[in-house]
Amino acid sequence: MKITKLKLKKVNTSGFFKYLLSVLISSMILALVLISLPLTERVTSSATYDLANKSKLYWSKEYILEIDTATSIGAQKEIDEIKSILQRRLRRIGVEESSIHSYEEDSITYVNLTVQTSKEREIVESLIKSPFIVNIVTRKADIDFENPEDPIAPYLGENYDSTEFSRNSFRNVYLTQLKNSANEYSYFALFKTWPWDSKWKNFLEENSGQTVGVSIDNFVTPVQIPADQSLFAVSVAATEADYARVVSILYNSGQMPIAYSVISEKELPIDIAEIDYIKLTEGILVAVILIYLYLLLIDKTPRDILLLSGLSTVLTISAWIAYLKISETPTDIFILALEVITLVAMIRIIAENIESRMIVTILLALISSVSVVLGSGYIRIFAYDLLILIILSNLSLYISKYYIDNVRKSLKL
Repeated sequence: MKITKLKLKKVNTSGFFKYLLSVLISSMILALVLISLPLTERVTSSATYDLANKSKLYWSKEYILEIDTATSIGAQKEIDEIKSILQRRLRRIGVEESSIHSYEEDSITYVNLTVQTSKEREIVESLIKSPFIVNIVTRKADIDFENPEDPIAPYLGENYDSTEFSRNSFRNVYLTQLKNSANEYSYFALFKTWPWDSKWKNFLEENSGQTVGVSIDNFVTPVQIPADQSLFAVSVAATEADYARVVSILYNSGQMPIAYSVISEKELPIDIAEIDYIKLTEGILVAVILIYLYLLLIDKTPRDILLLSGLSTVLTISAWIAYLKISETPTDIFILALEVITLVAMIRIIAENIESRMIVTILLALISSVSVVLGSGYIRIFAYDLLILIILSNLSLYISKYYIDNVRKSLKL
């Protein structure tokens, strides 16, 4: 009996996987577009995709600071330094808007500071209200620090002698978590000096095994110098990362030259542009469609480039807004509008100049990076988001090109 051999046709697995990938990309684009559109958060009750409007988080306040110029030598220089340090603190915590100026009244110097921000009020006010003047002090010989009838003696600045060391004597103060006496992790401030600084090394050797103090606004935290002098660590009264960051900013934004006190606070009305997200989205969609229709009609840009840049624009904008919705990131709507406009222009430039894509991308990333480092407020927020969008837009261009090529091959266009 003759057995018939079955011949199996070779399956084109490469084509199948390309087709499957095209279907997945189509589904991803559709899902991102649906999530990013306004009111689509109401489609299902199992998941919400509502854009978190940052305008509800804003507050504004005016602070009047009275400067203690009694012991001042160069008053105006020290006042300018106070203003500079306050601005540096607010910039590092991410305050969106602030203004500061000084004036004199009845021979007393005042500083007027106004802030408008979405940051937590308690955090911002701790940066404003505390001068945070840091000095290293030693115990006075005639004070009984072990007296049970005077339990606050170790914490009063008047019970200590000053030394030549202040915050300016150290390179930086690094906050980290270390094990405390209870064998639990808590935050400590590590004082870092320059490698060539011998004065601080000699101070540690002279006080090895003894208790000194770190005075902050005349409140002293006792510190015992270890015998091995491996590090100088000060306990920090912060249990959460956000508040530990505040202490780090206070330590590392500069030493206030003279003290001040807040004598007046006043709530101010919020001054911010209110933009309807739904109307904004409709306007952006209409604008993008009209732009590409115009470019198509005048026939000055190849249709392949128009298709590539158009699909990349939709994919990038949808992915960005979908991320903001799903992560519930508080968003300034007017900044989002600027980002979308910039993104449309950026993708058009990159898509039309494929050969110089790397140069354009690096140049835009460099400008954004400089703005993040040197900018403040809304400029810094916009530049940081733009860095992410530069990466996302280039990724979208690669995905879109691959998707268009695969669809054309599948449909034999």
